Amino acid sequence: MVVYILYLNKEVRIIISSKSKLTSLEKHWIMYDIGNSAFILLISTIIPIYFKNIASESGISASNSTAYWGYAVSISTLIVAIIGPILGTLADTKGYKKPLFTVFLLLGAIGCAVLSISVSWLVFLFIFVIAKVGISGSLIFYDSMLPDVTAEDKMDLLSSLGYAWGYIGSCAPFTLSLVIILFSDRLSITASNATKFAFILTAAWWTAASFPLLKNYRQIYYVETKKNAIQAALFRLKNTFMDIKN
Repeated sequence: MVVYILYLNKEVRIIISSKSKLTSLEKHWIMYDIGNSAFILLISTIIPIYFKNIASESGISASNSTAYWGYAVSISTLIVAIIGPILGTLADTKGYKKPLFTVFLLLGAIGCAVLSISVSWLVFLFIFVIAKVGISGSLIFYDSMLPDVTAEDKMDLLSSLGYAWGYIGSCAPFTLSLVIILFSDRLSITASNATKFAFILTAAWWTAASFPLLKNYRQIYYVETKKNAIQAALFRLKNTFMDIKN
């Protein structure tokens, strides 16, 4: 028996688990959090600064570039808010979860890498929205994998470990990227090219950390596939909203 003490939002939570070791699949699930968190950290730090620089070079004022960045983030959030419930319900269908997870993962990772290409500020924002939708969409399916990955009495523990290791692991590519950007002069490269390298490095880190989960995950709990899976998913979603209303 192992006792885990977790500190969540200033609340001490004690979890008792009869299993002392994580399974390989549980570790692979945690690894995806380590991978995608690197991009989330990039969104919060380097990408907004890089965008404001390329917008400034195009004659966009600081206030307008901040507003445009806010619009892009809001649009990506709105898109996920609209398609999220449908994707979440569709994830319950047999044979859909892993392929859709892969599609959104690649959408996010490739989008992150493509940000390194020299483009106009408007195209940059468009690519960013695609990448942001990609990572947010992949997390819908990633979270829904939890019942297939671990036992019910370990879900809270595994989710917390993924959250924690995601923060820790994301520091590795971010720190390397930050060092290269800050010391770009000594490395005889421009700060702009150093930042582009950070986008590629993060995309590679994210993709590499995803391989073990993609290779070994199998959907255990599902709804049988019907002729029109999307229509069936919308019907189940309608029933869910009716249940919430009641």
